[in-house]
Amino acid sequence: MASRSISPGGALLRASRVFSIPPPLQPPASDMSSTGGFNSDTSTLPHPIHMSITTPQSSLAKGDWGLKRALPLRSTTKSSTPVIRIKKMDTFEHITEFGSAADHTLSLQKWLEMGIPLTTPQMRESTQSHLDTPGKSVFEDAIDTTATAEGTGLTEIDARWKFNGPWLAGQTQGEFNAYVQKEVRKRKLDFHKFLRGACSVALAKERREQRASSEGVDEVELNPPAEDVTDEQFKDYVKSLRQDWTELYRHIRTFLDLPPASSAKSAADPISELLLFKPLSPYSQEQDTSVSSSPYRDSGPPKTHPSAGLSYSRTNSTLFNHPVFGPQSSKSPIDARIISPKGAANGSTYLGVGGFVTSTPYKDESYRFKRGGRTSTPVPMVPGLVNIEPDKVGGSKVYVQPKSATVNPKGMVILAVDSAEMGAVDVKEGNTDYVPPPPPTITRGVSPSGFSRTLQRDGAGARDFGLSN
Repeated sequence: MASRSISPGGALLRASRVFSIPPPLQPPASDMSSTGGFNSDTSTLPHPIHMSITTPQSSLAKGDWGLKRALPLRSTTKSSTPVIRIKKMDTFEHITEFGSAADHTLSLQKWLEMGIPLTTPQMRESTQSHLDTPGKSVFEDAIDTTATAEGTGLTEIDARWKFNGPWLAGQTQGEFNAYVQKEVRKRKLDFHKFLRGACSVALAKERREQRASSEGVDEVELNPPAEDVTDEQFKDYVKSLRQDWTELYRHIRTFLDLPPASSAKSAADPISELLLFKPLSPYSQEQDTSVSSSPYRDSGPPKTHPSAGLSYSRTNSTLFNHPVFGPQSSKSPIDARIISPKGAANGSTYLGVGGFVTSTPYKDESYRFKRGGRTSTPVPMVPGLVNIEPDKVGGSKVYVQPKSATVNPKGMVILAVDSAEMGAVDVKEGNTDYVPPPPPTITRGVSPSGFSRTLQRDGAGARDFGLSN
């Protein structure tokens, strides 16, 4: 049987890429501040909102991008990175509005070359940052999940990165009020039905404990069915919830599928405004036993997968094999640009690493400032860290070693770097004729017990990079 013929217009639409272009994401909101901000319409966004499209060289010479109409050759063939993003497929003037997508495309290419793994945010354990729990890989089986089986414990439920409800601690008062009016208020009857089920389970558990204590039978062997709840029993159960913050917060979180907070204290105020019922007793520190172990309890869950498609490796413990000197103790260092010296307008120092902005290494003494003699002018150990050096072609640069990265809920990449080792820098620059051994770094500090001590740490020498016999 002959196939049904397709009209030229239908064939064009079927072969067109217009149906495979996803809708653009919402642009990231700017930080609200009472002072004036400096924003640019042409600056690179923290994350892409349009899909990047490329085409083969044979089609590029014809202006064919698989769209409704051909694009002008003058603006597409002269670029060294022919990658575009479609802003509007067909405007009122019958033109295709597009722009270059080389910014995010090249940043992704550089990121893949650096091979930086993605980790979860550090969990704040105290006011001192060195005591915080280090982040884990986002691909660990315990946290790389979106759903849990029935009967799973609260710890496994909190480890998810995707929830149906919003993170209340990260909402403004207006966003919270809108969520209550549009989502929570209409589900009041459903929540009462949910509480009746929870009350039935609680009564069955209480009956099981009484039977186990009277008959001397193990509680695990007894599994009575859920009981029918009367109105009087339900009222008593609601009154008991008003006295127990932990149990109240757990039921509301389970019903609305809310992300965990750092503790019940941080969720006490929003939960009390959910218009379900007001607690009779105020929050007390003694009741705060529901500290979540979720890696996103302090920063909130991400909007997409925690890796954001940037990397799929679990660890940074990979071996770099140099073609001449063999295996190296560390990867090849990255040449970072000092984009904001200490003497800039904002007073902070920032580095540009592969298209991403990061701070200087915190634990490295060479990035800290020292007093030079009797003068009060700080003298940095890294050139170009205080003021801009106009005589440097391309700006001041310094070698760093990327360590790990985290994607926050706003879609921004938080990159952590360390200072590059001297031997790795010499191998990178080709200065391998003579590599002097690095002097030991001596730092003085105070131990936790209060006694002064002297620490001596030897840097990586030439032997670690295959430069010595």
